[in-house]
Amino acid sequence: MDSMFRDLLEGLTRAAPPLELLQRVGEPEPAKAAEALIEAGKHPDLCATRERWLPDLLLSARPGYAASCLADLASRYRDKLGRALDPEVFPVLPTLLGSSNFLARLLLRHPHWVEDISGSPPAPPRETPVEPSWAAIHSEKYRGLLRIAARDLTGRPFEESLRELSDLADRCLVGALECAALETETEAPTLFALGKLGGRELNFASDVDLLFVYDALDLDEDLRRNEEVSRLVRVLKRGLESASADGSGYRVDLDLRPEGRTGVLANSVDAALTYYETFGAEWERQMLIRLRRVAGPAAPGEEFARGVEPFVYRRLIDPQAISNVRDMKARIEAQRRGEGRDLDRDLKEGPGGIRDVEFLVQALQLLYGGRQQGIRNGNVLHALGALRHFRLLPERVAESLRNTYLWLRRAEHCLQLVDERQTHRLPRDRAAQTAQARRMGYRELDADQARNRYLDAWTSVRTEVRGHFEDLVLARETWADV
Repeated sequence: MDSMFRDLLEGLTRAAPPLELLQRVGEPEPAKAAEALIEAGKHPDLCATRERWLPDLLLSARPGYAASCLADLASRYRDKLGRALDPEVFPVLPTLLGSSNFLARLLLRHPHWVEDISGSPPAPPRETPVEPSWAAIHSEKYRGLLRIAARDLTGRPFEESLRELSDLADRCLVGALECAALETETEAPTLFALGKLGGRELNFASDVDLLFVYDALDLDEDLRRNEEVSRLVRVLKRGLESASADGSGYRVDLDLRPEGRTGVLANSVDAALTYYETFGAEWERQMLIRLRRVAGPAAPGEEFARGVEPFVYRRLIDPQAISNVRDMKARIEAQRRGEGRDLDRDLKEGPGGIRDVEFLVQALQLLYGGRQQGIRNGNVLHALGALRHFRLLPERVAESLRNTYLWLRRAEHCLQLVDERQTHRLPRDRAAQTAQARRMGYRELDADQARNRYLDAWTSVRTEVRGHFEDLVLARETWADV
């Protein structure tokens, strides 16, 4: 054990942990944290294992808060299960409690759920079907988030997190569609995911972008089915978004459907295809790259996915695809700045952020996807691999974009991990920056060193991504002779 931790441990034994050391590791309220550490160290079920849990707790985002939660959880765990909470069985627990306010509160409400995060890393979320009830869906979501966050904090490959979050949402949506169909006594439509869920790269606290289609043989049947399915969609949205003690299920966004907010909630396959063939906009081509069936009958889903491909992927190489993506990105940035958004700290939409990587990849997919089916993939990381494989992107650039995209997504994940809030803005406050660095795994004992490494990495990643985006998308002359 490092001498610094020994000093803290000795101080804890004497009920006088040194405040200057707590400040050095980044605790923003050292006096309050010292009291919490003393109480946790005196807890009969925790005192014997202090050397095990103290280092990880001190290098978490909020050591004092984590210590208070750990002591409270130990008491509730014994009350619930009749035995001691052993941090050695749950090695990620101190880090988790200090990293996520909402997951700490969740464990205090359900102390037996700590059993889900034993081991290092803990087991992934279950793969069994979710019971078609809103209570079961909400419970499944939060137990799944608990496991995924715990696995992330052990340092496993982060790419697995994006897939696990998406698979968890898929399972909940399958249950939700069945639940809504039972409530409305309606045959379920086909449910597609778009956006990050469509690409199996869901955020920790993301909306789910959904699209619904159904079969209809004639106009009369279409009118009847549309009314039935629209009612089902409203029930599904209301059920998923309803609040419980733990939180909501998933926020449902239906605005990417044909005609957006003014359009009907669901469309027949023929009506949807007619819309895209007749009125489809360039941004909708880009959006549909991430189309993926999640639930409901396969046949109409396959018919729609097959029918919309010629709209998304044009056979002739069209350099205008690059211009359209570039112009859209420029409009987004201009609009956000006009709204007063601090884009220099925006992980998602700012220069060098997540959108730059997504738009770069999608521009190349729209450009070449009509002739090369192998790059038609809604997952950014998989698409980067395909673009490299087919030599449509230099290996060095593809590897750079992969690494920087994973850093950006992990930073986004760590921001949203705190309170399950959909945010993409990196903090300017010094203490909050230190906490973000700790959640991202910068474990230097000196908090300033950890914070500086994190800020240096952000600057480097942002510069690297923007450079690739400017070279491949913003430069008009690059595509003049394609």
